[in-house]
Amino acid sequence: MSARWLAASLALASCTAAIAACATDESKDFEDPDQGPITVPPADSGASAIDASDDADTDAPPYACSPNELCPNDLFDPGRPGGALDRRTRIEVIRGRSATDVWAAGVQGAVAHFDGTSWTRSDTGTKETINGLWLLEADEIAVASLSSVFTRGDAPTDAGTTSAGGWTAIGAPRSVPAPPSGNRLLHSVWAANGAEWAWCTTVEAPLTNGTITNGLWRLRVAPSDGMIELASPLPSGTCGVLPCRKLTGIHGASADVLWAVGYTGATVRIEGAQSDTPTISAFDSKTWAGLDGVWAVSETEAWAVGGGGTIRRYTGHPSAWDVVDRVPTTEDLHAVWGTSATDVWAVGDGAVVLHYDGTAWSRVTVGGLGDRRPNLYTVWSPAPGHVWVGGEGVVLSLGGKS
Repeated sequence: MSARWLAASLALASCTAAIAACATDESKDFEDPDQGPITVPPADSGASAIDASDDADTDAPPYACSPNELCPNDLFDPGRPGGALDRRTRIEVIRGRSATDVWAAGVQGAVAHFDGTSWTRSDTGTKETINGLWLLEADEIAVASLSSVFTRGDAPTDAGTTSAGGWTAIGAPRSVPAPPSGNRLLHSVWAANGAEWAWCTTVEAPLTNGTITNGLWRLRVAPSDGMIELASPLPSGTCGVLPCRKLTGIHGASADVLWAVGYTGATVRIEGAQSDTPTISAFDSKTWAGLDGVWAVSETEAWAVGGGGTIRRYTGHPSAWDVVDRVPTTEDLHAVWGTSATDVWAVGDGAVVLHYDGTAWSRVTVGGLGDRRPNLYTVWSPAPGHVWVGGEGVVLSLGGKS
């Protein structure tokens, strides 16, 4: 073992002791959402708003959404041109390049694009769940798993079969060496603009012959021939020492410094993420709750969210995150995103949406859902005043618009 990995091992030992001393009673871990049933929400029965007190204020339909409320957009509207997504479709990820170039994806191969005015469905030719999106300058890459990738655009153009929507199914990316066998569930994909490598987080169950599993992987478009390549960025056995076996969320404020979070409060920092020898170090999240989402403001500030309304904030400490008190929900939180240190969003179960204004977290009113309280799994914001939220049979935006 190199000196670098020995140092990481010693750091983890100290970190583990600190966690034992500082662990809260937030013991709830995440049940894997893809292992559970897809809920079929009931039809709207009138219009209502979910406010900070969880009371439903009902008005006669149609619901008049205010500019400061989050309301359903038209992607699931049965009357929309080109057809709507089925209400049973769960949106797993929303990402974009700008306010007029936004992509949403989810179960049954569902993918849609927003052009600043309206959503258009995009045929991927698959019924697999799309768990991650990687938006390159001129190409889109949709990732269902480490063995199932779809591309749209210039690369690759000579592999797989192409759907009517222009998506090419390339199957398993080229991988040397090939990843060990096992059922790896992909949870997230992230790459900064212009990055060569996109990083992926996975959870594997069950263990393969007792093998220590790796929950971090990298994808890239190979410069030699434009094919998609998969690589394991960590030396063998790393995740037997560091908590990187079951990771669910990943993000970085730059291409080279990333945060990944996962089961039982796992929080790791990746440096040199675009290099041939990235390094990983464990941090104390001061919780045993599962962490499902992370978003970095900068290399010295980040937010993580998870089970039971857990929120943690990183403010530059060499080994630990800060506990955030007075969180206005106890629902599980699944995703976090923002545009600055004073504009951060978090979403979770029961149609819960929170916003941080630089001082405190508060509940955001969600309107137009009737009696529904769908679980929300993804959030993305291109600029202040523009936010997209996706979940069980719903896409929300401020004012119900862009």
